[in-house]
Amino acid sequence: MAIISTDIHGNLTAAQAFLEFRADELHICLGDLVDSRQKKPSLEEEMECLDLLLRSNSILLWGNHDLAYLRQEPWWYLGNFSELTFQRQYERARDRIFAAYAVDGWLCTHAGVSPKLTRRMPTEVLAGGVETIAAWLNHEFKRELKVKNPHTHLGESRYGYGPLFNIPVCRGGTDEFGGIFWFDAEGEQSQPSHLIRQIFGHTPGNRPQRGISIDLAGSGQSAPWINIDTLKGSWLYDTKADALVEFTI
Repeated sequence: MAIISTDIHGNLTAAQAFLEFRADELHICLGDLVDSRQKKPSLEEEMECLDLLLRSNSILLWGNHDLAYLRQEPWWYLGNFSELTFQRQYERARDRIFAAYAVDGWLCTHAGVSPKLTRRMPTEVLAGGVETIAAWLNHEFKRELKVKNPHTHLGESRYGYGPLFNIPVCRGGTDEFGGIFWFDAEGEQSQPSHLIRQIFGHTPGNRPQRGISIDLAGSGQSAPWINIDTLKGSWLYDTKADALVEFTI
């Protein structure tokens, strides 16, 4: 059983409400803990929000905005502050933040797993279920984060190179599909993988979205997915009740 939300983006009120909602349950936040989308950012509030989440007992995942503040700096500056702003907080807590997590038969990542990424996974990993997939993604994340990006400009030292770190063209990158921090099904004219039951955020809609991906090749395989990210308000998914709940306006 778990309470799952995503894309807090420095909203201290949302972070407090999320952690207080059925506080005795496991809480999981799917990344993008900082960099406000909808209001003039307050550095103090965002730092307090990040500290609150890092001090909590919740499971935290890396989002593309969070990774931008690591020393490795996998991609260019994304948000409202300099690349050094939250670096100390993230560096101190990096061992407690995951790339993927499995709970109640769901795979949790920041942006989701695309069909093209699943084709890069070993067959035995996919056959092992979401726990095995999450373990593989976490292992590959640590490995790929150590690889220097060969496409950065002379003099830069950006790391994080491989399929998990792909940025698709629709998101300003040059890759054919987005990795687990950048996948955008609508922008890529794709769908989440039909092989994995998954929950993610990253690409906001007017409301949370639930759907079922099917194998377009006609095998009959399908898998449900949930995108919790929204443009307005904050939502969570309660795995016990199988319900989406708006917890702030």
